[in-house]
Amino acid sequence: MFKKLLTATFIHLPGVGEKKEMTWWRMGITSWEKWLQECILGRLEQARDDWRKLIEDSITALAERNAHFFAGMLPKEQYWRCYRDFQDSTVFLDIETTGMGENDHVTVVGIYDGCHYKTFIRGYNMWELVEELHGKAIAVTFYGSRFDIPFLRRHFPSIHIPPIHIDLCYLMRRLGYKGGLKAVERQLGIVREQEIEGLCGWDAVRLWNEYERYGDEDALALLIKYNKADTVNLKPLMEFAYNEMAHRLWLCAMQGWDF
Repeated sequence: MFKKLLTATFIHLPGVGEKKEMTWWRMGITSWEKWLQECILGRLEQARDDWRKLIEDSITALAERNAHFFAGMLPKEQYWRCYRDFQDSTVFLDIETTGMGENDHVTVVGIYDGCHYKTFIRGYNMWELVEELHGKAIAVTFYGSRFDIPFLRRHFPSIHIPPIHIDLCYLMRRLGYKGGLKAVERQLGIVREQEIEGLCGWDAVRLWNEYERYGDEDALALLIKYNKADTVNLKPLMEFAYNEMAHRLWLCAMQGWDF
C-alpha cells in the first residue's frame, strides 16, 4: 500500500500503462529511485533512455515543487495521485452563484486549505480571491470542471487556477459513489448541521437574493455556513478517495487484476 503514490507512478512515461506499472510494483519497484537503481544494475529489460530521463526529471520537479510538470505529464484522471505530495499546497474550493446562465455572477467563494476556511463575497472582498489562489498546486472541487472552474475563469480572466485540478465528482464515480455532493456525503456518513441540512444550490441563490435585495444579514450568514460545509467537506472526501484508489490499485497489482 502506498502512503504517497506519486513517487511510485510510471504511467507518465511514454508507452507505459497501468499493466507495466503494476508489473514493476510486483517486482518491488515502487519508487523512482528504485527504478533507477534497477536500471543501473541491469535488471530492467528495455529500460529506455527517455524513461530514465523523465524519471530523473520527475525527481527534480517534485523536489522543486513544480506542479506544472506533473499537470503536463499525467492524464487528468490520474491527477489524484499528486494529492499527498502536494497536500500542503492544496485548496478545496466551492462557489455560489446567482444562477447557471452566462449572465449570472459569482456571489460567494469558499477556500479551505485543510486547516482554515476563508470566504470571498461579491462586493466585499472578492478581488482577494486571485491572490489567495496564486501559487497553489492543487484545487479540489466537486463537479468543478463543469461549473466552478469555468465560471471563475469567465468572470475573473486574470485568475490563477492551480495547475492540478481534481474533480471529486468523477473520482468518486470511479469508486462507485454516484450523485451530487450531498448524496455522496450521506453515503460516507458525513452529517451536516441541522440548520443547513437539506439546503441545495437553489437555496444558495435564494439566500443571496434575500441578502442583496433586503440587506438580510442572517441570510448571508446562512449562505456562508452552507458554503463552508460544501467546501470543508471536500477534504474528507478527498482523503477517502485517495486512500481507496491507492488501495484498489495496489490490490489489483498484487493479484494481477485489471484496474
